[in-house]
Amino acid sequence: MQKSGQKMFYGWWIVIGGFILNFIGIGIAFNALGIFFKPVVESLGFNRGDFSLYFTIAALAMTFAAPVVGKLLEKFDVRLVVGACTLILAVSFASFSQCNTLPQFYFLAVIVGIGHAGSHIIPVSTMINNWFREKRGLTMGIVFTATGIGGLIFNPLGNWLILNYGWRQTFIILGIIIGLVATPTAIILMRMRPEDMGLYADGAPAPASGEPVDVKGLALGEFVKSGAFWMLALMIFFLNTLNVGIQQHLIPYLTDIGHSSTFAANIMALYLGMTVVGKLLLGQISDKKGLSLGLIIFSGVLAIGIGILFGANVAAIAIIWGIVYGVGNAVQTVMPPLMTAACAGLKQFSTIFGILTIFQTLGSGLGMPLSGYLYDWRGNYYLAFWLYIVMVFLAAVFGLLALRRARFAKR
Repeated sequence: MQKSGQKMFYGWWIVIGGFILNFIGIGIAFNALGIFFKPVVESLGFNRGDFSLYFTIAALAMTFAAPVVGKLLEKFDVRLVVGACTLILAVSFASFSQCNTLPQFYFLAVIVGIGHAGSHIIPVSTMINNWFREKRGLTMGIVFTATGIGGLIFNPLGNWLILNYGWRQTFIILGIIIGLVATPTAIILMRMRPEDMGLYADGAPAPASGEPVDVKGLALGEFVKSGAFWMLALMIFFLNTLNVGIQQHLIPYLTDIGHSSTFAANIMALYLGMTVVGKLLLGQISDKKGLSLGLIIFSGVLAIGIGILFGANVAAIAIIWGIVYGVGNAVQTVMPPLMTAACAGLKQFSTIFGILTIFQTLGSGLGMPLSGYLYDWRGNYYLAFWLYIVMVFLAAVFGLLALRRARFAKR
């Protein structure tokens, strides 16, 4: 249903806005970071492990900022919170261009992490869960396809910019894009909940009585004490550790084993492009068949994808990796917000998901230096890849255990 006289349910504008925020915020400032790794390290003489710590610091900053953002989203206009955070992200990301020492990268990483916390995942996931019930899996899949499409576009574009203008100018250009696109989107399009506009989830009108809609769910304190919270937290932690550990070292790995930087950037783009297919499929499966089946299938595909990396010195195998791993990687982005809503409900979703995002950022912060230091120790990434295969299976087990306790949606 939709409000009389309204051509399109405003929830679809939320989907469009959320897509843009993820496309820019994650597509550039997260999924395209790998293109900077070797140029910066080789230009400034850093080792891979030490330079990787700037990503860890950004993740830790996001860890501390995420619960604060969750609270701010409950108290203030989402346009104000997200608009400010996207602007912070844009300015700090562009400022990486001025860095010459590790402490300078580390300092700016703190600001970048704060900007990330309120620019995309938490507010977008909260709004999609508020605006949709019947099509929640589909719409969540749509907004998170943007992260892959962003990487598909900005990895080859960014690599071309680096080759032609250098890494410093590329940081500036991409930072300007973040500011000019994401900040206006947040201010113009985003609304936290349909009731703010006299609507109800999925386009139905708000109750004629004018009484507030009863939103079901657990309070933060109640959910944190449950086993489901800690199972979800561990699942999220393992998935994000392996995701960042592979993604941010993919281009260095492929160039190490003989491929050109252009080929490596294109494989990164292929992988991120295939996440679009995976996210749409996973969203549909979650809506129609339940979250458990989606988790099992896509975790298996993800594990197979990691295994394919061992043969990626062959160009055709690297291409196959991009397809398989890209589809399986959807489990890392689509499942956490859907499973949080299923296990905790929507009563305090933004606060609860903000707390769970701590484990996401802790995993992200661990993955990049973990791969870097394992490379420095062994001279290759193979031990890291074996470790990440184990993490996939652990994540699937903990996720299934959490879903056994789901109370607010189809398991």
